[in-house]
Amino acid sequence: MTRSPWSIGPPAALAVTAGVLAVRWPVPAVATAMVALTGWALWTPARLNHALFTVLFLVPVTVRLGGSTKTVWIVLLAATAIALYGRLQQLRPDTPLASAGMAGFVLPVAGVVAALAHWSGPKDLLFALTPFVCYAVITWHVVAEARRQPAAFVRLARFFAWLGVPLALLAIYQRATGTWPVLDELAVSNAFTSSAGAGRSVATMGHPIVYGTYCLMSMCVALALRGRAWPVPFAAGAVGLLLSGSRSAWIGTGCALAVWYVARRPRLTRRGVAVAAATVAAATALALAGPAPVRGTVEMLRARLSNVGGSSSATARYSRYEVAWQALTDSVDRMLFGLGPEAHVRFFQEVGIGDHLAQTFDNSFLTLWYDLGLVTLLPFVALLVALLVRARSLAARLLVVGMTAQIFFFDFYLWPCAAAVLILAAGLAVVDADVDADHPAARTSVPPAGAGSGSLSAKGRTTGEARR
Repeated sequence: MTRSPWSIGPPAALAVTAGVLAVRWPVPAVATAMVALTGWALWTPARLNHALFTVLFLVPVTVRLGGSTKTVWIVLLAATAIALYGRLQQLRPDTPLASAGMAGFVLPVAGVVAALAHWSGPKDLLFALTPFVCYAVITWHVVAEARRQPAAFVRLARFFAWLGVPLALLAIYQRATGTWPVLDELAVSNAFTSSAGAGRSVATMGHPIVYGTYCLMSMCVALALRGRAWPVPFAAGAVGLLLSGSRSAWIGTGCALAVWYVARRPRLTRRGVAVAAATVAAATALALAGPAPVRGTVEMLRARLSNVGGSSSATARYSRYEVAWQALTDSVDRMLFGLGPEAHVRFFQEVGIGDHLAQTFDNSFLTLWYDLGLVTLLPFVALLVALLVRARSLAARLLVVGMTAQIFFFDFYLWPCAAAVLILAAGLAVVDADVDADHPAARTSVPPAGAGSGSLSAKGRTTGEARR
């Protein structure tokens, strides 16, 4: 079949014109291409949601994007703008504006209440609460979209789990070469380069702990939502998790896998035992007689696992926890309302702890308590508990458990990739996994906690089958 010249000529002329413009005026051409790509991504709700999580998950906040504004604020504001645009697309006069997805706004409201007790100026309040406001807006949009298109949201979660496969290949390359291409050249400080990473991989995230968080997400989603060839993203997540060297992510993943085991009670099969034995044998052979990068990885893992309680990062956390606890227990007023917005930032700038490690408390719960008191910490914990108890899918519960365990060891508020895992969990919490008709084998909805045991009763199975 021959094509009409009219079907070939205009696209060819457009391609030639674009090529000439790119050669003559590269910067305007790139800017035009980015605007066109953004417009294409925001044209439909499905593309918009993919673009939203792409910005949150993949844009590293450890690099300079130009100008004096920190990249984290660019990412947060861009993602918030996308979410607001998505809400405007779905705005209907007959649809109530308020929804369960707006529960996240309780955190910035509680933060304002706490800030009034220890007022340090509007600037500190703005910097302290802007991340909470952004995450609340994004969560509002994500939960609404998950309710509106549950099957599409499940496929979105699987897509980002599968995206972990090329990211794992990049992580392997980073481990083999000992460098982080592009990230090293654009890093905002030496602390976010491969020279400070001690052989750990970061994929595109710019920090090994955050890459470990992404791997936790991909493993939990692959395991709980399954789908075709689900062991592939699960294995890629496991490889990336090891290469990240993130002990907090290891702990979080271990807790999530324990919950999965209790909920599913998987039966041992000959095939499963054979696959596990073959995997262990292959890993052992690689560790003993593999190439230099593999042996280097083994040494890195051994170093990360040796003397965990007495390592420099562990002792640093002990000293930080002691300082924070002493300040909080000084008075009931501080226990309830904290020391004021950005109080931990002022402490490390003015006093600090002279161990040359990250100048944070490295505990998301403690940092929130130190800055904004129990008035804000308790609603945050309540939101996590509500997600865990009311979640309709096992995937959401795994993500909540894993992230709750991991953020006990680092401050996640200015890491959009880590926050996006909890936002994804909020979306999956309102979705039944069996809505995805493309993968009948993955229909494994889970009742809310407290509604029964980990496995469905015979009556529950009969009812579910009757509905289907």
